[in-house]
Order: sequence, then structure tokens, then C-alpha cells
Amino acid sequence: MSPELEKEIIVGLLSAFLTAVFTGVPAILLVWWTWQRDQERVTVQKLIPFAKTVEGKRVRIRDQSGPEFGILIRNRSLFSVHISAVGFQIDDEVVQLEHPYFPSRMKRNPDELSNRPYIADPDYNPRELPSQACVQVSVLDPTDRTKLSTVLLSIAEKRGVSTDDLLMSGRVIALVALESGRIFSSLPFGRRFWRRVLELKREMDGQISPST
Repeated sequence: MSPELEKEIIVGLLSAFLTAVFTGVPAILLVWWTWQRDQERVTVQKLIPFAKTVEGKRVRIRDQSGPEFGILIRNRSLFSVHISAVGFQIDDEVVQLEHPYFPSRMKRNPDELSNRPYIADPDYNPRELPSQACVQVSVLDPTDRTKLSTVLLSIAEKRGVSTDDLLMSGRVIALVALESGRIFSSLPFGRRFWRRVLELKREMDGQISPST
């Protein structure tokens, strides 16, 4: 093969490669952007508030029902999402909040004679979370607090740890369900992936009968 022919082949292959790259990359980006646009992406964080004593020591905020905690929800989607339910998973037990507290939005009172300059906006739906917005859900209802504290205490005693240590651990996970049916949790992706692997392994082990 002559050097000229080799050179033409190399130039042709290089041109074909560059053409494929520059035409394929925009297509891949378009597919990725479309996928991102259509996906619900919500991050969930378990909130455990702390306070400082007069000595400067950090302590968890508690009341007669036990330690206080809540959920922070961020909508990373490119569209609004509707929150249908929130709760916690403590070990394998799921506790759905019956009366979660979503903060309301205030507006100026149209009644100039009223002694309340601001009132709750009836058109505001705190469960409708716009794109890139966040909302903090608190557990204030006595029934929810008692139910959660009872489950926390029961599992903490079973595992031989304090309720505070259990609450801070990865065994207590915040859960958020959307109107679409998807459920998001505060468990990090790596631990979610590993937990799913273990679940699949247990399912496969249960399907395989022991040899005789």
C-alpha cells in the first residue's frame, strides 16, 4: 500500500470519527436533557433541631413526647410536584404522619378594620412544591408525636441503644410520597443501592430450594 493511500485512509477515518462525535454528542445531550426534564427528582433530609445551653453545649430539642424532628424536602425537578404523604421508616416499620405540619403563606388582610394585618392565603397549597423550591415539614401533632416516640422507644430498647442515638442513625429514614406514586427517602444513594442488592439476594435465596 502506497504512503499516499495510507494517508488518505487515515484522514478519511479521522474525518468519519470526528463527524460521528460532533453529530452524536448533541443527540446524546438532547436525550439526557429530555430525560432530566421528565424525571421527578426530589431530595429528602431528616431534620433534627439542636439548641445551645447557657454553657454553650449543643443539645437536641425535646418536649414531653421526646426529641423533636422533621423533614426537609427539595424539588430538583424541572416542574412542580405534589406531596401526598410523609413519614418515617424506623428499622422495618413505617410510620405515616397523619397530621404533618406544612408552613402556610400569609397575605395582607383585605379587611382594614381587622386587628390582624395578615391572614393565611387560602389559594396557597403548601403540598404543591414548585421547581427548585423546598419546604420543611414538622411533626407537631400530639398523636403523631406519641406514635413516633412509641415506635422509637420500642426499637431502641430492642437494640439496646438510646432513642437519641437511634434517631441519629441510618435506621431512622424520612420518607416522602408524591402524587405520582414515587417514594423518596433520606437514605443516601449508596446505602439505598446496597440495601436493594441485599433485598434481591434474600429474594433469590428464598426462591432456591435447599439441595437434598
